[in-house]
Amino acid sequence: MGLWTSCSRKYDKRKRNVLKMKNKLPIGYYLKKTDNLLTEGINNIHKELGITRIVWQILNSINENAEINRQKITELLSEFANKETISDAISTLLDRQLIREEKYLSLTKKGEVLYQTCFQRQKAFRQKATENITEQQYLQTIETLEKIIDNLK
Repeated sequence: MGLWTSCSRKYDKRKRNVLKMKNKLPIGYYLKKTDNLLTEGINNIHKELGITRIVWQILNSINENAEINRQKITELLSEFANKETISDAISTLLDRQLIREEKYLSLTKKGEVLYQTCFQRQKAFRQKATENITEQQYLQTIETLEKIIDNLK
C-alpha cells in the first residue's frame, strides 16, 4: 500500500466519522433522554417501596454517615430540596419509625431493611443501565461530561 492510499483511507475514515456525527442529535438530547430514563427508573423503584427520592437520599445519607444530624443532611441535600422539604421528609421517616433521632440520626431495623431493599433494586437498575459499557467507556463519558461542566461554569 502506497503513502497516497494510506492517507486517502485515513481521510475517508475521518470523513465517514464526521458524517456519522452530523447524523447525530445534539449532546443535550442524549443528556436529557438519559436523565429522564434514569430518573423514571429510580422513581419507579421508590414508588414501589412507598418512598420519594428525597426520602431515599436521607436514608442513604444516614447509612453512609454515622454521625449526621438534621443540619448536615440539609446541607448535603440542598441541591435537591429546600430546608422545609427535607425537614418534612425527616418527620415522615420518624413517624414511620424508619429512623430515630437522638444526638444524630440513625436507621432503625425497619429503616435498614427498607434501605437495603431499595439499594439492591437501584444497584440492579444501574447494572442494567451500564450493560455492554466497558469501564473505560464509562470513565471517558464521565470525563467528557466533567469537561463540558467546567467549560460552562
